[in-house]
Amino acid sequence: MGRAGERAVVLGAGMGGLLAAGALAGAFDRVTVIERDALPAGVAPRRAIPQGQHVHALLPAGQASLEQLLPGLTDELLAAGAIGHRPLQELRFMIGGHWLARADGGRDVLLASRPLLEGHVRRRVRALENVTIIDRCDALGLTGTAGGDRVTGVQVLRREPGSAAETLPADLVVAASGRGARVGAWLEALGHRRPAEERLPVDFAYASVALELPEGALGADKFVLIGARPGLARTLALAAQEGGRWLLTVGGYAGDHPPSDRERLLAFAATVAPPDVAHAIARATPLGDIAAYRFAANQRRFYERMANRPRALLPIGDALCAFNPIYGQGMTVAAREALALRDALRAGHDGLERRYLQAAATIVDDAWRLAAGADLAQPAVSGRRPLPVRLTNGYLGRLQAAAAHDETLAIAFIRVCGMLDRPQALLRPALAARVLRGARGRARSEHGTGVRRRELQLGAASTVVREAGPPNAREAVVFLHGNPGPAAEWEPLLATVGARWRAVAFDQPGFGDAVAPTGFPQTVEAHAAFIGHTLDTLGIERVHLVAHDLGGPWGLRWAADDPGRLASATLLNTGVLPGYRWHALARLWRTPRAGELFMATTTRAGFGLLLRRGQPQPLPRAAVDRMYAGFGARTRRAVLELYRSMSDVGAEGERLAQALRPLDRPALVLWGRHDPYVGVELADRQRRAFPHADVRVLDRSGHWPHLDASDTVAAALIDFLARHATPHERHRPEPHPLPL
Repeated sequence: MGRAGERAVVLGAGMGGLLAAGALAGAFDRVTVIERDALPAGVAPRRAIPQGQHVHALLPAGQASLEQLLPGLTDELLAAGAIGHRPLQELRFMIGGHWLARADGGRDVLLASRPLLEGHVRRRVRALENVTIIDRCDALGLTGTAGGDRVTGVQVLRREPGSAAETLPADLVVAASGRGARVGAWLEALGHRRPAEERLPVDFAYASVALELPEGALGADKFVLIGARPGLARTLALAAQEGGRWLLTVGGYAGDHPPSDRERLLAFAATVAPPDVAHAIARATPLGDIAAYRFAANQRRFYERMANRPRALLPIGDALCAFNPIYGQGMTVAAREALALRDALRAGHDGLERRYLQAAATIVDDAWRLAAGADLAQPAVSGRRPLPVRLTNGYLGRLQAAAAHDETLAIAFIRVCGMLDRPQALLRPALAARVLRGARGRARSEHGTGVRRRELQLGAASTVVREAGPPNAREAVVFLHGNPGPAAEWEPLLATVGARWRAVAFDQPGFGDAVAPTGFPQTVEAHAAFIGHTLDTLGIERVHLVAHDLGGPWGLRWAADDPGRLASATLLNTGVLPGYRWHALARLWRTPRAGELFMATTTRAGFGLLLRRGQPQPLPRAAVDRMYAGFGARTRRAVLELYRSMSDVGAEGERLAQALRPLDRPALVLWGRHDPYVGVELADRQRRAFPHADVRVLDRSGHWPHLDASDTVAAALIDFLARHATPHERHRPEPHPLPL
């Protein structure tokens, strides 16, 4: 690299400033780094880096850039205790509500605390002969030529008794002083305008705590990362760290911020975490206090657009663009900008500012597009959503859904997130075609979810059984679907529950893939008898019932007839229904000819509107598609016969409650407040059958809580079962439960 000048001054000794100093060292005789904070001698948190106590992600492109700037750093960090992990093999990543498929992400990436990373980078940069770091020193402003067209140095004041302001002459000044940089005011003092800015307020806050997790609590996973999604604007990161520790960081948007006390923080995490992760966190030992941090807005400054910017001044890192930290882009963007600075210097001093700022703008463009687009996908974030943003987010939503079962798409997406590829790589025709046919690939990946599927012959009838967990356990969690079913709607919960218990779901006659024998009566009693026959055939003796919709009357009728086998009940918008009155649609189905006409004319669009009724938020499209696919002529006929076979549901509910009450079985009742079919007033009435029931009303849920509040339902169910079911310890938890 040719000589560019005698002295360069860097403002700030964070990651951006240190890496800039490393890039400048080969082009200047002296490089002086000014830092207002007192720098630790080794590895320790810094007061000026409050976000340093939270999970930090060094993306693959950032790690590669660090290695180019400081060769051998990766091995040094590993020797110091940093953890190597393979993306998508040892990383469990949920984005947009979908767990990305497990695959080989291609290269090991480091997991380490910010103090470890920065401490080793600082040590390497300090070891450079021509680099001097002056800490406890404030930058007061810039000096420039008489016309202000060139920066000539920096005014500084050391934090020492008796110190006076002094000027450090410089051939180049690099501003790495963070998003609160005062460079704009300093430019105005030199006679220039501030650069144009773009801000996207997000009001994001997060809280973190170091933990000691039980040995093997997460299987082979070393990093669990869960992004916010519409309906749950909360995030979670749980990462292995040096010293055998784990670091938990949870966050939330727009005022939905995590609490700062441990008990409420764990409850907050349980609303985001899959049950096995929530269970591991609950059993963990905290290793310190909770640290909190708040981030107001993404902010970008367009120095490259300034018409008359001064020469010899370059911004880097957060001084150029500050991203929502949850995406882990900051250190990687700073490292890539430092490489761009080194490359621009190698091309000569003339035109340095233009070359560097153009290269940095490209790096920032890609990261901004990803971060701002992801933030704008959250309804809680206010901001303009022009057509290109809406189209991009729509496409990415479909890609993320398809990437849950398509390894090629998952790898392509993780490469873009890791900044190895640019975002437009996801639009390549071959990938776009996979996105468009993504729904068809779902069935091919079922073997990877932990849910087994088989046909079960029951005399003249047959059904399809979906099962997870130990296959021969006599105690099982049994899921009963309702109208329109089928049992496939339970697969996410089956996979999660199956990590600790035997979990079973099957289609009832007339629904899904079940084949009813000729003349099968569509009555509650017949369905209850079918449940008993199926459980006998499966060898299940002790049942933890989980039911929704008509599954409640069927399952509770079976329980009343065979009370010794019922261990507990979890009721989702169902149960005994004393005082129930038919809703309008049920009255239509019970009416001859009118019901048949309705069934004959129900289209996919009409079916979707029907399921949307009363929903505060739409159901997942995949779930609606799955239900409609099973809503064929046979099921439509079964629904009509069922509703016409039931007369006084309220009176039958009272009789059923009287039969079950003496058993006093444990019960969990979860009821969507906005259910238009089975009103929320019936939730408390479940105590007539289960006197000590835990009754919870879900404020943002409708008739389908296991679909529209899946994380809440899963967390509550796992907690309930942990108190009342016997875990099968020899069945090892699945390392990657199906997305909820």
